[in-house]
Amino acid sequence: MHNGVQGMIGETAIVTRAIGGPHHPGRILARGEEWIAVPLDPSAAIAEGATVVIADVDGGQLVVYESN
Repeated sequence: MHNGVQGMIGETAIVTRAIGGPHHPGRILARGEEWIAVPLDPSAAIAEGATVVIADVDGGQLVVYESN
């Protein structure tokens, strides 16, 4: 089991600022805090209000994909 940010992998979050791709990170609300997030698929854009799953941690950013 991972602690800290690594422990967030697999959790869901809500996009609070649209994610426009790897060079245009957005923000998500997870565990009651806002985090910077980029999409797992570099060509994906994820709209504000979407539910995402945290797939990985890259530096200080969370890597996410839209949940179905």
